[in-house]
Amino acid sequence: MASLLHETLVELLAEHPELLVPALQEQLGDLPVDLEFHRSESAQSQIPALRLDLGLEVRRRGETKPFAALTIEAQLSKDPDKPYSWLLYHAGQHYRLRVPSYLVVVTNDPAVAAWAAGPFTSGMVTMRPLVITPAHFPPITDPEEAKRSLARTFLSGLVHASEPVAADIGRALRAALDASSDDVGLQYWDTLLAVLGDAIRSTLEMEMKDWKPRSDWGKRFLAETVAECRTEGRTEGRTEGRTEGRAEDRAASIVELLEARGIPLEPTLRQRVTACTDYHVLTQWLRRAATASVAEEVFAQ
Repeated sequence: MASLLHETLVELLAEHPELLVPALQEQLGDLPVDLEFHRSESAQSQIPALRLDLGLEVRRRGETKPFAALTIEAQLSKDPDKPYSWLLYHAGQHYRLRVPSYLVVVTNDPAVAAWAAGPFTSGMVTMRPLVITPAHFPPITDPEEAKRSLARTFLSGLVHASEPVAADIGRALRAALDASSDDVGLQYWDTLLAVLGDAIRSTLEMEMKDWKPRSDWGKRFLAETVAECRTEGRTEGRTEGRTEGRAEDRAASIVELLEARGIPLEPTLRQRVTACTDYHVLTQWLRRAATASVAEEVFAQ
């Protein structure tokens, strides 16, 4: 099951494929100034059943026939099985569209980038994917620049999420979102917080003050955090009862979040969640549930 970061990268690039242009120009040379991106028909092979992350047809404005095809793969870790499916995806795009086709790997990890560049060989066929890394998306830390492109700032935060500069990107994004209309970047902030490392997330959360989350999930998460702070310092007897109730709510949130993300939760793991009364442990599990690819990652020691 894909992680939240993987899913977010794919959906963001599907909605804003123009974010790829500077990186593509660096690797392919000058591109037409009037190019347009169109999402390809779902490219799926029946033997075996495989589905690529994102297929894009590159066309000149006003034309219906593409002059190139892109297969976009978000890859966050090394997977020795991936090159086999990449060859299939690439061949499918080339066969269907009959235009020059390129497989583009987007990653936030230098080690994965070095591996993904290949070459990968199968008999007489050799593939060298184009690799896009955080170096192609400079950190956007200036609020004014962030206001000019929320999507680019959000992407900058996603690919640099594990680096210290992510805190400055988060501040710029938050300032830009404060100045935007309510229907813009609805979940950008909440999603960025979910994929950040614990230390950077904590730094930004302490600075939030009057920030109001825009997504329902983010609103609930902040409300629970505020409630936790308000209960500190109360007598142990009063706090114990409140903590028990908050623990039950947090356990329910974990189950709901995993179900919403399509991650199966076995009965034994579900019981482990609902039986846990340690609010801080449940909070840690909830944060992991936002990015885990399988349920077991939530409970890893």
